[in-house]
Amino acid sequence: MAHHSATRDGVAETQGISGRSYEESIGSTTIRTAGGDTIENGTISAFGYAPAYRRVLGALVGVAIVMALSSGWIIPNLMMLPQAIAIAELCSSMPVNGGFYWWSAALAPGRFSRPVAFIVGWFNVLSLATGLAAFAYAIAAGLAETITIATEYEFSNAELMGISMGVITLWASLMLLRLENVSIVMIITATFLGLSCIGFIIALPVRHSMLDIPFASAEDVFGSFKNYSSNWPETGIAVPFSFYGALFVNSIWAAPAYVAEETHDARREAPKAIMESFGCTAILGLGICLTFAFCIPDMDAVIADKTGYPFFVIVYNHCGGPGTVALLLLGSVFSTIGGSGMLLTYATQVAAFARDGGLPYSSYLSRIHQRTNMPLMATGLLLCLSYLFLLLSLSSHASDIVYSLATLASLIIWATPITFRLFARDRWVPGPFYTGRFSWTIHLLGVLTSAYFLITRAFPPTKDELPLTIIVVLGVLVASVLAYMFGSDDFKGLDLVALESWRHNNRHCIEGTVDFADIVRQSTVDQMINK
Repeated sequence: MAHHSATRDGVAETQGISGRSYEESIGSTTIRTAGGDTIENGTISAFGYAPAYRRVLGALVGVAIVMALSSGWIIPNLMMLPQAIAIAELCSSMPVNGGFYWWSAALAPGRFSRPVAFIVGWFNVLSLATGLAAFAYAIAAGLAETITIATEYEFSNAELMGISMGVITLWASLMLLRLENVSIVMIITATFLGLSCIGFIIALPVRHSMLDIPFASAEDVFGSFKNYSSNWPETGIAVPFSFYGALFVNSIWAAPAYVAEETHDARREAPKAIMESFGCTAILGLGICLTFAFCIPDMDAVIADKTGYPFFVIVYNHCGGPGTVALLLLGSVFSTIGGSGMLLTYATQVAAFARDGGLPYSSYLSRIHQRTNMPLMATGLLLCLSYLFLLLSLSSHASDIVYSLATLASLIIWATPITFRLFARDRWVPGPFYTGRFSWTIHLLGVLTSAYFLITRAFPPTKDELPLTIIVVLGVLVASVLAYMFGSDDFKGLDLVALESWRHNNRHCIEGTVDFADIVRQSTVDQMINK
């Protein structure tokens, strides 16, 4: 098994630790930490890895990484709640940056662990690139519409693609900062965006009242439904189509799991951050959606606007051109900067998979730069892959393809370890965040809701179009399988011996016969002796 460890040139590179003493291999990662951090670093060592990241993040930074109207927002968020709880439980049990591919392999039967780890790991890397491309495209579209309002200049798909690539490049440049500084940037941007959302929820109704515009009735907001598309029937697929705005916006709640190895007391703080991220985004989003809903007395007129951005139209009608441009530009700038947190969390996933030898040139991609505490090589790989996926934005249905691709990929990645958890039996060892006898049922609900979203999201925008998104997703899956068949010789998979030893010891901790800190210390010593 390959590991992270420090080198003289200031870059942590992948290498075995058998040639180093116990003190050299983990001393720099445990002596300078305290309390829960020492225990968490011991957990990583018990899994067969040498801790490589400085634990500088807490629950607030986990929330800072993330930030349809009425029932179109409420229903999908309620359906996503079991997924969030299930992922939080998995993160509390096994707080490693490998996250979804690692959990899937750990919970799968032993003989399937290696292929599951490799295939899910490859799919995860490619899905992370699609998600990065999708959010960059969303920010680019918002910036472009802001400029259009100010100048009436219409952007082409190619220009939107260029702006999207520029956004991702900006995110990559921020990765050259130290992780401690990036965490400060994320906290500042998240605080601003949160306060601006609250301010907007208050200001828009006040401005609406000052303009003497009638508010929509509660009956219309909560009790009416109208299908504005002739492509799908109102009684069928059009209803779940209204859910996918919420599904896309509130899809970064899992980000704290991606940086578990950089988080203080990760077994408690990371799942806490996951639930807080999900809850904050859901509640703020609900407030914004209801604010807009009550401030739209004539939905038909808003939908008929040629821009295709009804929310921008509402802000424009209430604030005028200059006010709208200033408000949207300020929000877009902070969203652009704050989006760098996505690249950080995603790059750690790539580095974790490379740490297990799952990618070509893994020894380079798994390197953690000592000064920045960032996986810079993995960041570069994600940058290039995102550029490739952004080529899809040249399509006439660019936004739907890019957004739905990211949504489908995320759903598959979330559902995989949750599904294996249902059949894991004694391979599952709960962590401090655990729902007890309700856990299995919650995971089952998470699988069922994921399956529902996957099936309905697979439909194309119109009946006459090919389901291009499904074709791309299947292509990614086929590429992952082919990579395993022809390029997995150097991939050893998880250290199942270390994993089983950790399970055995951790069960004693749950039964109260031994302290968890003693377990991870002994597991670390045993691991070093075995190697």
